[in-house]
Amino acid sequence: PSVSISMVPSSSQPGSSYPLCSVLDFSPAWVQLRWFRGERELSGHVVATDMGHRLLVLLETPPRCGFTYTGQVEHVSLGHPLSWHW
Repeated sequence: PSVSISMVPSSSQPGSSYPLCSVLDFSPAWVQLRWFRGERELSGHVVATDMGHRLLVLLETPPRCGFTYTGQVEHVSLGHPLSWHW
């Protein structure tokens, strides 16, 4: 899979942006992406859109200063989970 992280402007909070992780080009179709703030998984603030071989996962909380955010992708074709720190 190929993975990218970008910032998406908030429609409800002007001046705020949310991290969006895109996972593309994976087969078979099962893939998992999780967001973490530090060591804590942010499952309650995540919106995922599965479009076949494309997964978009939005973290619906503005990033806070002083915290490290991590997107973690798991897929059968990977030897271990891939992580991106932000």
